[in-house]
Amino acid sequence: MNGNQPATDLTTVLTGDHRELDRLCTELELGQGSPENRKDLADHLIAELVRHSVAEEPYLDGDGDLAEADRLMRQLEGAGPQETRFERLLGGLIRAVRRHVREEGPAAVREIRRTRSAEEQAELGREVLEVREAAATLPHPDLADRVPQADQLWPGPGFVDRARAALGASASG
Repeated sequence: MNGNQPATDLTTVLTGDHRELDRLCTELELGQGSPENRKDLADHLIAELVRHSVAEEPYLDGDGDLAEADRLMRQLEGAGPQETRFERLLGGLIRAVRRHVREEGPAAVREIRRTRSAEEQAELGREVLEVREAAATLPHPDLADRVPQADQLWPGPGFVDRARAALGASASG
């Protein structure tokens, strides 16, 4: 951390996300672990990607790698680790994430640096971190009265939408 830019500025948060997404892709590409472990790791990648995309999407063209990743995540969330389509979908998701991390994401970071003051970047970074923290404890509005809080962001069908809803509810609340 340097004296000019706190560690919580938006570009630092997004760049850290890119590193974590890249690390998760590498771990998945190694192909180690049981199918169930790979599914758990894929679910973790999806959760991290949703968290990241909610923060970065306002600075991206809507037809990019994250839009493709979103489509693949929705297909992957319903695929069991033993299904033949699981590895095909996971490979597509990894490729979309890699393209984003190497091309689209750094371009968004450059755009933020170009168009936002250091103070704005710091405030936006704090907001993103606060939303992420709050989202971890908020129930999906449609499930709050039916599903135990611990299970509300559990991976499975609808996981992408539940994660986005939780992050969106935090940002508006």
